[in-house]
Amino acid sequence: MVMPGELPSVPIELPDPCLATAQVCGRACVWCAVTVNNGEAVDLGEREVTAHGSVTRWFPRSCRPCAYTHLSEASQRHRKECKVCSTRLPWCRTGQALFGAAMRAARPVQR
Repeated sequence: MVMPGELPSVPIELPDPCLATAQVCGRACVWCAVTVNNGEAVDLGEREVTAHGSVTRWFPRSCRPCAYTHLSEASQRHRKECKVCSTRLPWCRTGQALFGAAMRAARPVQR
């Protein structure tokens, strides 16, 4: 089950993980570096990355405006390039996941 603020595995490009410590640790948005709190952050899913010759896990997070922008762009790009999504409905699972993730990122946080 996907929790609020958490994304299913979606193919979205992230910045290189050689970021500021707060961004790598999930305390700041990976794109704009604004501080994010647990209630408003968007979990971008676990990633594997090679650092210093070792494979390690990375748990990037984003602010909602950046998540919406990047997920919307990825969704639009996917729909143009995917043979299924560009020609008919329903969209493929990836197309549905990207669109759904963008819409969840756009929702206001419930307090």
